[in-house]
Amino acid sequence: MQTAMLQLWLCAALLFPALAQAGDIRDLRVWRSPDYTRVVIDVDSRVEYSVFVLENPHRVVIDVADSRMFADVARVDLADSPVRSVRSAARNQSDTRIVLDMDNPVNPSSFSLPPNAEFGDRLVVDLYDLGTEPPAQPAEITPSSPAERQTAVASSQRNIVIAIDAGHGGDDPGAIGYDGRIREKDVALAISRAVYERLRNIPGYEPVMIRQGDYYVRLQQRPQLARQNRADIFLSIHADSFSTSRAEGVTVYALSQTIAEDENIRRVAEKENSADLLGGVSGDTSLKNFEDDLALTLLDLSMAWSIEQSVAAGSYILNALGTVAKLRRDEPQQGNLWVLRSPDIPSLLIETGYLSNPTEARRLNSGDYQRRLADAIVQGVMNYFYERPPEGTLVAWQKSNNQGPDRHYVVQRGDSLSLIAQRHNVNMAQLRAANKLSGDIVQLGQTLTIPGGGPAPLAAAPPVVSEHTISRGETLSGIAEQYRVSLSRLREANDLRNDTIRIGQVLLIPAL
Repeated sequence: MQTAMLQLWLCAALLFPALAQAGDIRDLRVWRSPDYTRVVIDVDSRVEYSVFVLENPHRVVIDVADSRMFADVARVDLADSPVRSVRSAARNQSDTRIVLDMDNPVNPSSFSLPPNAEFGDRLVVDLYDLGTEPPAQPAEITPSSPAERQTAVASSQRNIVIAIDAGHGGDDPGAIGYDGRIREKDVALAISRAVYERLRNIPGYEPVMIRQGDYYVRLQQRPQLARQNRADIFLSIHADSFSTSRAEGVTVYALSQTIAEDENIRRVAEKENSADLLGGVSGDTSLKNFEDDLALTLLDLSMAWSIEQSVAAGSYILNALGTVAKLRRDEPQQGNLWVLRSPDIPSLLIETGYLSNPTEARRLNSGDYQRRLADAIVQGVMNYFYERPPEGTLVAWQKSNNQGPDRHYVVQRGDSLSLIAQRHNVNMAQLRAANKLSGDIVQLGQTLTIPGGGPAPLAAAPPVVSEHTISRGETLSGIAEQYRVSLSRLREANDLRNDTIRIGQVLLIPAL
């Protein structure tokens, strides 16, 4: 019986090979980003395909070999895209033809994507506007408001430009959380937006967002957008995942020297066909202007400087992040990451934690914790640039003239005068003089004047995140009273809609 069934199965496989290998089209989605439109076609398996354009009227035709259409193309959301309508039909009895009716002519670019944690095989077609050049100020990059720009103009000093890159986006969700719902692209965008909002309100800084919505920006394009905006530093925000739930903590990456050397050689080899520049904020110097040997020497010098500054900035950011999160590594790591390969812009990739760890994933999905991480990242950036301010910036002028507004600080439990001076980047003598102190004794609740100079901290004291595991008989109001925090803050920190808790549940306790 088993032999007969096997023979029958073999005969069926020989008679119907197309049916066995058909790549069913399950869904079709359209994503609009500022400089192109992405069409994503979900298929059951990797497929052979062709893409071409037709005129009068303008159409993009996608022929998918050996496939069947199961997606309802009439219901595809085409809002804010140049695609007017989508049609499909069977072709040659085994293929599927998809026709995109376009409002304007486009230049398509296509590729396949392998399965990931959220999607299976995909065919991707990017539609670029025909004959248009990327704008000098890309639409996905949002500058700070005119008020911050005028601050620097008024003193004839420029702002420090921070490029903030939220990892993944659009059809690329990144890592998926332990629960199958939390997505890296959402966490990265939320933290990036919080960093942007903090920086845009600090005089002397101008943040720009590489992506500000749920769409994908190509890896190669992200550093280019930072360069177009004359960025002084490039920060790529991510979250991580691991095969076990035990991994936790923040890691900061800079480019490794070995990869930098390989990258420099590649840039020189392709310099005639590339738009690589040196000079960063200070100017545009094309590699095409130099012989290969000189171009490689200049790249080596520039990349060495970029890596050195990246590692230094990463150390400041890690020190600040250590006040709100567990560090997986307490110094910057160096590796092979495409977005870090700029030879003229210090570049860092910040893994904010592990979505595979339930406790850490819940934190990363919390708006309160996202803002704390953003505050720490901004504080680290400010500390770095105060110590190493770019020439001609408002921060450089403030440092050289010991400028900046006086601030006030209320002494907390455990504080000392030396700790307060260190936290606010002022020396002990300045702090004593500003407060008419004859010694170093301070009192709990005492209000101190912090003289100008140094980056202002973003909080009165480094926020501390602690945890509480719920025991039998406890209530949310009792826990709030125990830790001296308000019920509303406790609910917000843990994304609670009401006061219901359960035994064994781990609560995040916000800082006082």
